[in-house]
Amino acid sequence: MTDQYKQNEGDQNEKSKIEWAKPASLFNILSEKFAPIAKIQHIQLPAWSLLVFLGILLLVFAWKQISVNQAESRLEKERAEMTQSLETERSILIRKAREYADSQYNKEETRFGQVLSWAVRGELIRNNLDQVSQYLNELVKLKDTERVVLISDEGKLLVSTDKKLEEAEGKDLYPADVLQQRKITVMSDVNGKKLLIVPVMGLNARLATVVISYKHAPLSGS
Repeated sequence: MTDQYKQNEGDQNEKSKIEWAKPASLFNILSEKFAPIAKIQHIQLPAWSLLVFLGILLLVFAWKQISVNQAESRLEKERAEMTQSLETERSILIRKAREYADSQYNKEETRFGQVLSWAVRGELIRNNLDQVSQYLNELVKLKDTERVVLISDEGKLLVSTDKKLEEAEGKDLYPADVLQQRKITVMSDVNGKKLLIVPVMGLNARLATVVISYKHAPLSGS
């Protein structure tokens, strides 16, 4: 009987081995093991979960877009401020350079005007306007010089390098504050021109005034 029991047990084990070896049996066993995972594939999320997900996605996208726009706006503002700062500094430098150039120019022009005043006074005392005219015609050949005139103390135009003005009245060419100067003066902007005003003084009174009109010499970068 013992031998028969062992034989039956052996037959069952052998049968079990054969069952495991069958593909259908193996598939069924694996299906049972992984049934919970398989069920997940068939679970359908509620509609509100999908809407929440889409809402979060839209919020993330909107936040990113807002951040990008803010960064671009901040960058543009900083660029504009830097440009304005550089332009302000440039204007200050140009103004200082012009002021320095003008101060040096004024010193040289004052010396030149003093010599011119002495030369013209000598010719006026001798009533030699032709010689004064030659002086002034040489002066107008200098760079940036537009015209040179000699106006009497009474406001009469005595000599002009611009022949179109020969019939004009001297007092109509320049305002009174120009013709009434009693010392050599440089005016930087009279009707858009730079003027060197040279009063020609006699012993007791002013004889006439030489007015030299210049173009504004542009500074580099202005």
